[in-house]
Amino acid sequence: MTFGDLKSSCDEFRAVLREATGRELVTAISVDEPVEPQDELHFVKLVSWCYVVLFEASQPATRYILSLLRTANPREHRTVAAIVENVNHLRTVRVHNLSPESKGDDYKQRQANIWLLQNGGEPIDWPRCCQSLCTEVTSAIRLLIEKWRRTTASIEDRAAVIQDLIVTIDREWPPHAFDRMVDNAAREIGLRGFDCVKYRQHRLDKWRDLVGFFESRAHAEAAMNSAIRRELEQVFGVLHRPS
Repeated sequence: MTFGDLKSSCDEFRAVLREATGRELVTAISVDEPVEPQDELHFVKLVSWCYVVLFEASQPATRYILSLLRTANPREHRTVAAIVENVNHLRTVRVHNLSPESKGDDYKQRQANIWLLQNGGEPIDWPRCCQSLCTEVTSAIRLLIEKWRRTTASIEDRAAVIQDLIVTIDREWPPHAFDRMVDNAAREIGLRGFDCVKYRQHRLDKWRDLVGFFESRAHAEAAMNSAIRRELEQVFGVLHRPS
């Protein structure tokens, strides 16, 4: 399959969820798209694009549908989960400085190398890697679409499933929603070289609990922006005031 096939599947996923819920649950993707030729750079951009789709733009809807799939069809769930994990490993080894002393980092590196060897051979055939990744992620998206359609096909189940998804989305914000808040607050108080993701990692559950106290997303966003900025100010102080 091609990148065009992958984009079409993502567009279909977005449309299916929009039709059912009236919301844009798969947001627009702003990262650069891979362009020809299908070389190593093309593959790197493709991995980044796939990561944004699976871990940011379609969350938490993807995670919710995966939970439905786990119960209904464990085999398909394992297939999709493995594809998602492959994308995560391929991205991690490209964008993070992995520690040779970390067992977790070593595992991710080995899994990424295994995927490249199995799909690209040695030396690496980058066009094959690009086509294989497009095929895998497209198949994962299509399995999610089919599961959603099967689950909502029943009139009796449809309303309850859609309402459950909406509640999940309103209550369980994806990590990158908080990353933007941390990044904005850090810049406003003058923090430089600050790792927003690392700071957020151990606070995610606590912040999600706070979100649950609010009746609307708009009210929760305003409150969390304020809370995160005050937290950073208490820990680091204010290096400068915004002009």
